[in-house]
Amino acid sequence: MTPAHTKRRWLRTWVVVAIASAVVVLGAAGGAYALLHSRFFAASIVKVTGERHESAAQVTNVAGLAASPPMISVDPSTIRQRVEAAFPWVATATVTQSWPHTVTIALTERTPVAVVPGPKGTSVLVDVSGRRLGPPGQGQLLPRLQYAVAPGQPASPGALSAAAEPGLIVASTLPPAFSAQVAVVQVDDRGWVTLHLTTPVTFVLGPASNLGAKYEDVAAVIGRTTLHVGDVVDVSVPQAMTVTGP
Repeated sequence: MTPAHTKRRWLRTWVVVAIASAVVVLGAAGGAYALLHSRFFAASIVKVTGERHESAAQVTNVAGLAASPPMISVDPSTIRQRVEAAFPWVATATVTQSWPHTVTIALTERTPVAVVPGPKGTSVLVDVSGRRLGPPGQGQLLPRLQYAVAPGQPASPGALSAAAEPGLIVASTLPPAFSAQVAVVQVDDRGWVTLHLTTPVTFVLGPASNLGAKYEDVAAVIGRTTLHVGDVVDVSVPQAMTVTGP
């Protein structure tokens, strides 16, 4: 056999081996793809934790996991975005996968700080971000938030306008010493905050700043001063309060 024939035979052998190897690799890849997309690696176990205002079934449906999709198709980031957008009460959703079958969705819910008027004379809870959460539960007492909206100021259907922000900050930081006595948190068009107590006595806080010192003044006045119905106490300048009658 001449060297030329030997070379051609070697080339044919190499080509055959290469083709066979490619077929094996493609077959293995196809088998692996099919296996990963089979019921052997399906997201058949969904664990939801932290749910209080939404059911585990609702969360599972919104997450797109009700039909037990392949684990390889589960995108935690997409699920997180869907769940956080779908449920007003959900502040954050953390999604983790545990192969071969489990997806866990851990919810952290929002904390209501005040109530605002809702449709048809109802009341709606809001959190510190101004997100509308839903109606108050039985016996759930929080201050009413009143605020002035500037003409033309946009408002999101799901959240309050920026004009409410000072009041939300105050409502979320009221100290236990007198928070239960606050009936209304009012914000005027300057952004100044006034507390209307159940007594009824009014405390003018001014801007939502230096609140710790202002709260100390409020608590001191309530605890040590005899107030009369209609009194207005201005604590906008800490340690320099003034009291005026009705």
